[in-house]
Amino acid sequence: MAYRWNWAADIDSEWRETLVRAFDPETLVPMRAVPHRGISGRGYGLLETAESLPFDVFVKMFEHRSLNNRILHLWGRSGAAREFANAVRLHEMGLPIPQPLALVNESGNWGCRTCYYLMEHLAGAQPLSAWLAAAGEPASGAFDAAIRLVARLLVDLAVKGVWHRDVSGGNLLVLPGGQDRLLRVCLVDARHARFGAEPVQALEQMLVTLGAFLLLDGADDPVVEALVSAAAEEARRPGGVEWAPDGEAIIDLARKSAAHLMAREVRKGKRTPESLDRFARRYASVGDAENYRDRRFGRSRHGRKVDAAERHLVGQLVDDLSVGGPVLDVPCGAGRLLPALASRGREWVGVDISAEMLGLARKAAAKADGACRLVIADARRLPFADGRFELALSMRLLHRVRTAEERAAVLRELARVSAGWVLFSFYSRCSWRGFRDRLRGRYSGETRATIRREVAEAGMSVEQFLPVGPLARQTLVLCVAPAR
Repeated sequence: MAYRWNWAADIDSEWRETLVRAFDPETLVPMRAVPHRGISGRGYGLLETAESLPFDVFVKMFEHRSLNNRILHLWGRSGAAREFANAVRLHEMGLPIPQPLALVNESGNWGCRTCYYLMEHLAGAQPLSAWLAAAGEPASGAFDAAIRLVARLLVDLAVKGVWHRDVSGGNLLVLPGGQDRLLRVCLVDARHARFGAEPVQALEQMLVTLGAFLLLDGADDPVVEALVSAAAEEARRPGGVEWAPDGEAIIDLARKSAAHLMAREVRKGKRTPESLDRFARRYASVGDAENYRDRRFGRSRHGRKVDAAERHLVGQLVDDLSVGGPVLDVPCGAGRLLPALASRGREWVGVDISAEMLGLARKAAAKADGACRLVIADARRLPFADGRFELALSMRLLHRVRTAEERAAVLRELARVSAGWVLFSFYSRCSWRGFRDRLRGRYSGETRATIRREVAEAGMSVEQFLPVGPLARQTLVLCVAPAR
């Protein structure tokens, strides 16, 4: 097989000869691959060399599976070519990244089929998220040292006009210090680096992005606060940037970004959905609650269309069932279903675990005709007597709960507090969207058979399935509550 080598400028001839003699893709020592579109399952490995080098050699493999990617590579615009070029440039700037060595192109009949990016292997390195989790409380020395080094790296990037669009707890590696060296932090995945950025804007955007990823990985607000504070101190040192940070605004943006990242990863099947406890924390501020209300149902034509269809379907169903008694809406969110449920003198009780969502619902309740009451509570532990409501409604909750245990807990509580009907929604696996998600390897929803079984285990029976539109993913389930 013919290989074409592109070398980093500072690699001497002795190293080049050693690497050329040792390079054989079939002998790479496999390492745990990180799933990524366009990178093969073998993905990452160590190159064994008979001759000594100052460090081990880490190899990252890119497969160009389409003709389009091969053409882009010829122009130097493929992911592999960009990452190598950016890494060389960042290393020349003196920024802490693994030493780039070479980009090896495997030639074929239709251009480059496979690329191998060779770089320094950082033995013993840990992702920042894992390091912070093991470091203990934010007041500990190890935690403080890592945060300060990360802040210094972000400031150095910004000072030199570099904006890394994907700076995360996985793309920052922490190397523990030994007897002869101090703790250090290195940036990996240089493909997302952009040059010529305005320093203050780049620093703030990187802080928001990193804060969002840390929150997504389980960190608390004090971690992000410590990061922003350390960045402010680093910016004030000689050679820094003139920056007056708004810490609260950065943390608020990080929370919103973390919520969007979580929703995207759950939707794409890259992450197991969070439990109800963690899901509730996604709306921990008024800004988060308002953003969900406006983004999900108001900013897009599709969101407005789905919202209108759900409101119409729920209102029509309540009228057809002649529901005149009290109605429970859990989670009620910002009270968007309130007009349909509290009309004609019905008593409406809205329940949500987020106080911020209830604050928005309170504004909507002030304009309603019927009697309205708001309660902060967990859907798994409702503070109401058995059979308290004629209808118990749960919209857009159970499709977020994909563990059978938590779904069962919610369904049992809905069955307990209802004396007549239970109405809830779920994602249908048999919808067009569910079929498409199955092809992409993402979460595709539940089948009707699964829902029937879980409803029966909660002591109810399914009366009717009601899709929200033709081939819609969101489906309503009308159940008969157990007889009292």
